[in-house]
Amino acid sequence: MFVGLGSAGAATAPSLPVSIALPVTALGNAIGGTALPGQGAASGSNSTTQSSPVANANVPVNACSISAGVAADANSSCSTTSVGTNQFGAVGNVNVPITANDNAVGLLGQGASALGMSSSSGASTTQSGLINASAPVTLCAINAGVDGNTSSDCDTSGTNGTTTQSGLVDAAVPVTVCDVIVQVAGDGTANCPTNPDTTSQSGQLADLNAPVGVCGVIAVVDGTGTGQCMPASNTPLVDGVPTNPLTQSAPVDGVLPVNACSVVVAVDGTASNSCEPSHVASSQSGPATVVAPATVCSVAAALDGTATSVCNGSANTSAPIGTGGTGATGGTGGSVPVTLCGIEGAASGTAAASCPNVTTTGTGTTPGGGTSPGGGTSPGGGTSPGGGTSPGGGTSSSGSTSSDGGTGSSSPATLASTDPSGAVSPAANSSGDPLAFTGASLVFELTMALVALAAGLVLTGAARRRRPARRSASHR
Repeated sequence: MFVGLGSAGAATAPSLPVSIALPVTALGNAIGGTALPGQGAASGSNSTTQSSPVANANVPVNACSISAGVAADANSSCSTTSVGTNQFGAVGNVNVPITANDNAVGLLGQGASALGMSSSSGASTTQSGLINASAPVTLCAINAGVDGNTSSDCDTSGTNGTTTQSGLVDAAVPVTVCDVIVQVAGDGTANCPTNPDTTSQSGQLADLNAPVGVCGVIAVVDGTGTGQCMPASNTPLVDGVPTNPLTQSAPVDGVLPVNACSVVVAVDGTASNSCEPSHVASSQSGPATVVAPATVCSVAAALDGTATSVCNGSANTSAPIGTGGTGATGGTGGSVPVTLCGIEGAASGTAAASCPNVTTTGTGTTPGGGTSPGGGTSPGGGTSPGGGTSPGGGTSSSGSTSSDGGTGSSSPATLASTDPSGAVSPAANSSGDPLAFTGASLVFELTMALVALAAGLVLTGAARRRRPARRSASHR
């Protein structure tokens, strides 16, 4: 379905200034039943070309392999797609394809299954205008179960690929929420291999690359949750770590990857996850560069349960989690990597968080295979994949250099366990860094502080609302 003004398909001169494409696809979804297997990815090309001289926006939205079960089982698998188009609006182009496929909902004893996994061609996006924006949104491999078993498997290769932008201001902001499990009294499994992106930006004023990834967030109450979102086997390696190649050449170049990875909470249950945030191998040639990766990784909390999280990443400031690798060059600028890693909390339970170094060889199963690509161990093991060494130990901000090769300052903030298993006590830390290991009580104390603060704000607001009421009553 195409809605809007102008031409959204053929490469012809536009009849009106604006071209808007809003294709909506719903395929292979099941509620209390079973969809036929082999549905595959939604139909349509994964190639998008937009050449408006003023503004171009490409925002494909995918919601697939979402499994929800209430007193019933739900299983799903899917492949994402970007549903491309060719647009030549005289003023602006907008492409917002919405795709919901291969989702399963089980209700009250009626199980559901929607299996549609198949390989997809990589996405290709080309934009040339004054303002270019590419922001694919992917919601995939998400489980919610209450007294039911859920499983999901996702191949995101159809929404990952190559993005080329050439304008005045270029922005690429892919958002991926994947491998998320909320399970109560049941078993949940999610698998979502991360696929690589290649981005080239040549803005005349500014380039921005800000991928947002939420992967491996698991909460379990009286059940079992197991997730995994490791790099797919086709991910290129730079300095031995999986990377997303990026080229920027504007006067102001910015790389701001945001990752939340392996955040695990267990209450009278078992929760485990392993992941590796995407690294960005940036080549920045502008006179001003900004590199600010923010990563919340390997956070485990347990209340009368078992929580195990593994976050694979680099432990040195030359290639911090989220960005780095050879070829990361640029001019004067700032590098501010912020990494919170290896935080544990336990109250009458077991919590293990580890951030081992990356020792991947690039080998692994194809996406959807269920095993850990890149040589990582299965989630829940709590050990260092590939025999990695000390996960933390980043140098102090006073002695580090910019990860992008520039002359700007670097302020890495790293809280990491120095033991790959993440199960050591604070007294066992021998690195000498007081921030190297936070201990088990930090998460609990911070949580209690936040609860107390929220309660105080509520009470303060209630008191303020009572005062005007009392004054009005006294005047009466």
